[in-house]
Amino acid sequence: MRPDTASAIRAQLIASLQQRAATLDGEARRMLDARLADLRPVDADAPDEELDAAPEPHRPGPLRQLADRLTHDAPTDRTAYPELPALADFRQLWSTLRADSQLQQTVAHTPTDAGPLNSAALASRAIALMRDTSPGYLRAFLAYADDLAWLEQLGTAGTATPMTAPKKRAARKPRR
Repeated sequence: MRPDTASAIRAQLIASLQQRAATLDGEARRMLDARLADLRPVDADAPDEELDAAPEPHRPGPLRQLADRLTHDAPTDRTAYPELPALADFRQLWSTLRADSQLQQTVAHTPTDAGPLNSAALASRAIALMRDTSPGYLRAFLAYADDLAWLEQLGTAGTATPMTAPKKRAARKPRR
């Protein structure tokens, strides 16, 4: 690299670091100032015109302005949005219907001739008792089980084994 190209790149680097340091505070600003201090002694023999020709810090672009405005205007907590009563009622109805549907599926798949320690029969009996004792707990439990099943499907989807091609049979030797 030619010396004039290297000094132009160094001057541009210093200008960029100065621009960035002007927009920052705290630890990030201190780190950039330290980096600028490290770069300047090397440039002590560089002409001052190159350092003076560095562009002035410019205004942020339109995308940065939009992001800053959205960040500034966004509520800091999620409770700032009003809770819709109709949505809460719908969620309650949906979870009740989902729990009843899953319970019916569980009972339908329970073997009738199962022994007392059959896991399917025990799970079906436990879910029926949960429905009678605490329907709210049953809904929470079924939502948890749904989430676990979804995570299991997600995990097995990435580790699916490719189908193996059928093996060719070794050619038989003809009989004599």
